[in-house]
Amino acid sequence: MAVQNADKVIEAVKQVTQDINSYEQDFLGFYKFIANSISQARERLEKLQSLDLIAIENLYQDYEQLEGHNLVLQKREREVVQVFIFGDFEQDAEITWEMSEILADFFVEYLIVPILNNVSYDKFQAMPSYFLEHIKDGVIVYEAKRSLHRDSAEVHS
Repeated sequence: MAVQNADKVIEAVKQVTQDINSYEQDFLGFYKFIANSISQARERLEKLQSLDLIAIENLYQDYEQLEGHNLVLQKREREVVQVFIFGDFEQDAEITWEMSEILADFFVEYLIVPILNNVSYDKFQAMPSYFLEHIKDGVIVYEAKRSLHRDSAEVHS
């Protein structure tokens, strides 16, 4: 896959999501917990050179923070969260294994099952509106540094 096409996909994802560092409404700590888990596994993720971006769907569509009362209203019970892993890969078993281990603590802490969606750039380009709709208003918790060799990564925490 040409780097130019990968950059276009990443830019499209960034237009409908927010970066964890600028997201201020994580009042239950969902995204921060995931970002910290990813940060702790940074070396493991850096070995997966085909992994470029991890975005989490909007977890707060089912919750409302009541102003002035320090209360959170849960509109409906959430059992799963969609995790979208973007990269230039064909074989994604290793990515699935690593991310399953990294997100295990999130499941134990919040009792929400992370559903991993490994999205290659070719797959994204075949159905861009499907993926953009699912990650709309979500949060980017990991982004590999953009370089010619793509051998370094940046973890947002």
